[in-house]
Amino acid sequence: MDDFNNTNINPADAGQDAQNNQQAEPKTFTQEDIERIIAERLKREREKYKDYAELKKAAEELQKLKEAQMTEQEKLQAKLQEYERILQEKEREAKEAQIQATKVKVLTELGLPLDLAGRIFGEDEQAIRRDAETLKKLLGIASKPIGGGTNPTTTSSGMQNPWHKDTFNLTLQGKILRENPALAQKLMAEAGIK
Repeated sequence: MDDFNNTNINPADAGQDAQNNQQAEPKTFTQEDIERIIAERLKREREKYKDYAELKKAAEELQKLKEAQMTEQEKLQAKLQEYERILQEKEREAKEAQIQATKVKVLTELGLPLDLAGRIFGEDEQAIRRDAETLKKLLGIASKPIGGGTNPTTTSSGMQNPWHKDTFNLTLQGKILRENPALAQKLMAEAGIK
């Protein structure tokens, strides 16, 4: 308490308070000041990287020297590794295309919309078929023939009739599942689909 009630003022401290108040005022810059500061900083940064082009050129020359020092067998080995990498990539792409084609085939056979291809999983036809059949059961799609009578499943041009009751219901169900992934995941979990 005594420290707060002490009214003795040191005259030397008064000069420091005035100096602190002057330092607390914000400093303003003119446009010329800003341009000068930016120019100085740019110059410093350019100085840091002035030898970048030379280093890049030296690295390229080093790579050429390394390649020149490689034996013919080493060069062939490097090419072989590159070809093997390309082959693996192409094999992966071919496998993905085969799986996609199998999905389309199975969905068509089961009368399911092709939009569901992204929701079907499996590495071979049996696994894809099991998954598609489970999804078909989950969606409640009957395995009876669709259409007949006055509302055929296809139009006169052979296209699928979008207004047929079962086709319309499939389209609506697919849209609902696409727009509500939480519901789709819940239904898939209930059906034991991962």
